[in-house]
Amino acid sequence: MKSIAYLGPSGSFTEAALSGLAVPSEAAVPYPTVRQALDAVRRGEAAAGVIPWENSVEGSVTESVDSLTAGRDLSIVGETLLRVEFALAVPPGGSLETVRQVLTHPVALAQCRSWLNTHLPGAEVVTAGSTAQAAQKVGAAGLPDRAAIASPVTLRRYGLRVLACDIGDRRDAVTRFVKVARPVAGALPTGVDRTSLVVPLADKMQHLHTVLEEFARSAVPLTAVLSRPGGFGLGTYSFLLECEGHVDDPSLGPIVAALARRHAAFVLGSYPRADLSRLALSG
Repeated sequence: MKSIAYLGPSGSFTEAALSGLAVPSEAAVPYPTVRQALDAVRRGEAAAGVIPWENSVEGSVTESVDSLTAGRDLSIVGETLLRVEFALAVPPGGSLETVRQVLTHPVALAQCRSWLNTHLPGAEVVTAGSTAQAAQKVGAAGLPDRAAIASPVTLRRYGLRVLACDIGDRRDAVTRFVKVARPVAGALPTGVDRTSLVVPLADKMQHLHTVLEEFARSAVPLTAVLSRPGGFGLGTYSFLLECEGHVDDPSLGPIVAALARRHAAFVLGSYPRADLSRLALSG
């Protein structure tokens, strides 16, 4: 069985999302960064990769978007949703009074900032590649003045003692994860699909309204519009657009073809949408 790369280390939210993408645990291999996980797929070391893509509170995971859209050699083939819960923990012997430094991922930090400002206003915050990596580092150091923010299960896995649960600003936070692989012959439409595409407008921002008009005229629902630096200096942008429907649908296909012809747009993938009513909990 060829491996599936994912953003690790073991215990990460991405690992918890693997079951929603039918990835067997024996095939899953953790990588320390999104870029390294995707590069493993690009080199053929892994058959596919799973990375965080969007959070309901903080929006798109820009590291993932930039790493995937840097080339046109990988495609999104599936997605899943995970309800995320954040807790704070310390090594044995530590307490809330002893904490001087907190490690976590930037997305988790943004969602737990209010709790930290209230309960640990003087603590230094250090970011890590993932919440699991933060828990791993704090557990390995074993210092009572350090704490980590991650899921309760992950924190306990690395020998830490949970001091506070549900510390996120929103108790209903959900993260979307995508499965990425080398492009193959397109999957058939399922009737409940999503399409992700990139429109590299660069310095032609004045054309954005014409891009959006393509969708407005056809009534194809856009679900996300994200601007990213275009790579040609200040004021140049590429746009990640996501919409309901499959690229082979009669309503969406002509739009994609027109954007490809006029603006060199390219499709990142057409894949079945995850069912929001069947959420898994990270624990």
